[in-house]
Amino acid sequence: MNVYISKKAELFHKAIEDIWVAEQIWAVSPNNAVWHCMQAVEKTLKGFLRCLNRDYDHGHELKELLNVIEPLTALQPETIKNILYINGFSISLRYKHMTSDPSVDEAKVAIVRTKQIIEEFGKHPIISSFMKEAEEIHTKIIRTSIIQGITNNSDN
Repeated sequence: MNVYISKKAELFHKAIEDIWVAEQIWAVSPNNAVWHCMQAVEKTLKGFLRCLNRDYDHGHELKELLNVIEPLTALQPETIKNILYINGFSISLRYKHMTSDPSVDEAKVAIVRTKQIIEEFGKHPIISSFMKEAEEIHTKIIRTSIIQGITNNSDN
């Protein structure tokens, strides 16, 4: 399915996809769910910077992105806390099967916190329309996939 998405909404759409995947797999693969949460937060932060026409490093360190963003907008203390919580998983997730792999409960918490981060950034006046566009595209893709699945199953 081909859909048009603006350049400024693109990273938000990918963030929404990442959190959607995390919600689907957290119970069977908490490690991968938390990794998708980290990806969703990273894409949200970089999407914010893109909307401000600011350059951003292509690294993956959430704390560094947060340091760039904090002077540009007033973030709620809870959002900062949530970003740092998600960032705390970055080292352990780079190495498979470490004793510090996230638990199922930690994956659930990471998903909730990631959704809160995305929600707060989605309210920002500069990016709210791009976040809304990304959400609409995601919903359209999911609906189309469900309809195609139903159609394919009825053909059998």
